[in-house]
Amino acid sequence: MDRIRGTALLQFGELLAERGASLRDQLAPHRIGLDIVGNYRKTLSYKSLVQVFEGSASAVQLPTLGLELATRQGSTLLGPLQHLARTAATVGEALIAVLRYMSLYSASIHYRLEQRAGVVMLYFDNALPYSTEMPQIVEKSVLHGQLMITELLGIPFIPKAVLFRHQPLSSPDSYLHYFDCPIRFGQGHNALVLRPKDLKQPCIQADATLHEIVRFYLDAQCTPDNNLYLQLQGHIQTLLPRGRCSLEEVARLMSLHSRTLQRRLASSGMDFEVRVDYFRRKQAEQLLQNTNLTVAQIATELGYQRSTSFCRAHHRWFGMTPIEHRLQYQPRFKPSSS
Repeated sequence: MDRIRGTALLQFGELLAERGASLRDQLAPHRIGLDIVGNYRKTLSYKSLVQVFEGSASAVQLPTLGLELATRQGSTLLGPLQHLARTAATVGEALIAVLRYMSLYSASIHYRLEQRAGVVMLYFDNALPYSTEMPQIVEKSVLHGQLMITELLGIPFIPKAVLFRHQPLSSPDSYLHYFDCPIRFGQGHNALVLRPKDLKQPCIQADATLHEIVRFYLDAQCTPDNNLYLQLQGHIQTLLPRGRCSLEEVARLMSLHSRTLQRRLASSGMDFEVRVDYFRRKQAEQLLQNTNLTVAQIATELGYQRSTSFCRAHHRWFGMTPIEHRLQYQPRFKPSSS
């Protein structure tokens, strides 16, 4: 299972105490020790973190728990990632740099930056399915993105809009209090909507020399994991169309025992099935947007025996059918050809 650093729980105990709840009681069912809380060097299961936040929000009757915790924590970027972001020349360069090295914080968290139709989208995804069932961690993570830009600018940052896949948990005024911009629910993505000019804003602590030093350090830290990830990705890409993509088969190609590969992946914060699912998602996005392969052909390319299985996975990833996805990017595409 993918991991996340213990700093994700900073200020959590204080928030629970104010609501008359015990941090130990909330963590114990998930076998999370108090020594992990706030510790950058220690990690916990990302899935367990999601469950803790959802359970705690219900237990203390605080629907805005994720938002309140994010506000108290501010930007959760600590250590090298924080210095990398702060020392970048512009907000855009900072975001791109952080996205590149985000796996050092957690391989489960996937931010991506896209520019289209005069707006910039900072999307948030994670490696777990059904994000509409985990709104606390989603809201917390999206607000962290806004707070990170505020930290880079040194002044409050207000996005153009915020998008959530789930339905609201609290009143419109509650969300306005935290984001101070229009909030849209039931959308196809979780995202901050930015303006192109926002990316050009200078970071107040820009330092080109220090930025390169931190990047050099992070490259050294990432090398082993990246090599493993690139090998894994290459084998997944090769085996999926053959319908033979399994941990055992990948391990054989890498001349490893499957248990050895599993241990190496776990120590690097990676989960095999999560990586396969994430690779399929990215490939589906690329093939639908940039090729005229039929849905059946794409399903085969991604290792699905039936198109219906691919369609179900696609709806879980994007909240729409493959044809609807394609029509957003290829307006002239004729559905009958799929």
